[in-house]
Formats: sequence, structure tokens, C-alpha cells
Amino acid sequence: MIRILLLGALGKMGRQIAISAKQCDDIVITKMVDKIGQNSGGVYSQVTGITGYDMEILDDTDSHLFANSDCVVEFTQHDATVRHVKRAKEYGIPYVIGTTGFNKVEQQAISDAAEKMPIFISANMSRGINVINLLLNKFVENFKEYDVELWELHHRNKKDAPSGTAMMLANTIRDSNPEEMKIVLGRTGVNSKREKNEISVSSIRGGDIFGEHHILFAGNGENIEIVHRATNRAVFANGALDAVRFIVKKQKGIFGFNDMLKV
Repeated sequence: MIRILLLGALGKMGRQIAISAKQCDDIVITKMVDKIGQNSGGVYSQVTGITGYDMEILDDTDSHLFANSDCVVEFTQHDATVRHVKRAKEYGIPYVIGTTGFNKVEQQAISDAAEKMPIFISANMSRGINVINLLLNKFVENFKEYDVELWELHHRNKKDAPSGTAMMLANTIRDSNPEEMKIVLGRTGVNSKREKNEISVSSIRGGDIFGEHHILFAGNGENIEIVHRATNRAVFANGALDAVRFIVKKQKGIFGFNDMLKV
């Protein structure tokens, strides 16, 4: 049985992982953790209404946080994740990161930690979106002269824009093209004509949209659109739990869906 420490346990993804983990016969969540002051000391099932977790909610400053767990799963904020990873490095504990929004310094800190522990990181835990990401190089290879537009839709409360997934897809398209391509975040003004080799990324926020991503390859005489719609958060939670099963078998290094999927 794989014992999980869940960081961000009171967030939307944390709650969904708690629900999905109850359906697993090989995974059990043994520690529910959130930032200090977020119902610390309360009983998780009583606070969330999710049955089966009669355990105290720990705050993330607990000195023994990473002891007696087989894997960490984290969906929090980028700065908090880096702090946690630096502490976990001392334990060499396998780590699954679903947090997004890291800057270059934070990315380097995670890479440094991976020299002593195995880390699985992905901007999106959906198997479907990651298969699309792996196949994008084939589209770029065959449609290099086409204009590329990418837009994403999320619920009104999502903090970061563009989404980490949108930037992952845009970076894959850029890196797959032998010509230098520029990522442009939206357009505005009276002189916003598309330039050659641009990848335009736009964001839409509203309602309770779980996540939707569109990639358009627009050519002369035809348009090719790739669409991924998440209809509930369970798809992300199940992907994160698959990542747990994968990463606990590794010793150290950075891993992602490219390493886990068979495409």
C-alpha cells in the first residue's frame, strides 16, 4: 500500500484526489496537509464532508511533515511548492507536483532537488492532454507553414493566465519547429497584425469550466483544430494517482508524462 502525504488537501484538486483515492486498493492517504490557519487541527472529513478521513488536518510547517510517507502529492502555489520540495529533499521521498506557475529560479530549485529524489511534474495531469502534447511535433512537422493559435478556458477563480497547460502546449509547438517561433500572449491595439512564426495564446475565464484547450493550425484552404475538454476533475486526480504509482519506483530525477505514456 502506497502511503500518500497530500499537500493542498483543502483545495479543489486536493479534495478530488481524496475522493478518487478512496477507490484505489493500492493507495491510501495518511496525511492531509494545508497551509497554516486553513482549518489546521480540524478533522478532514468534518471540514470537507468527504467521508473516510477521520484524521487531523496538519499545517505545512509541521516539523515531521515528510516522515512516514511513501509519496507526496502537491497541488498548491508555486512558491509554497518550492519550499516544501526543499524540505522533502532531505528525506529523498518521491514527489508528484501538479502545481503550475513556476519561474526559472523555482524550476531550477526543483531540478536541484531531483538530484536526490524522484520528482514527477506536469502542468496537467490528464492523460488525454499529455498524449496531445506528445503528438504535436507531428502536426508541426507536417504543417510548418500554418498559422498557430491557441486558447484556453477555465473557471472564473483560476489565478494564473495563461494556464500552465497552455504554455506547455505552446512551448512544445515552438520547440518542435526548426524555425524560430515567438509566443505572443493575446493581441491588442490598432497594429496587431499577425507576424510570421507567431504562436498566439489567449485566455478566457468564466463560470465553472474545469478546463478546455484549443489548438488551431490555420492554412490556406483548411483549418485543423485540436480540442481537449475536461468534464470533471476526476480525470486530473486519476492522472496524479497514476503518477504516484510510476514515481515510487524511481530513485531520483525529473519525470513527466513523456516518460510514463506509451505513444
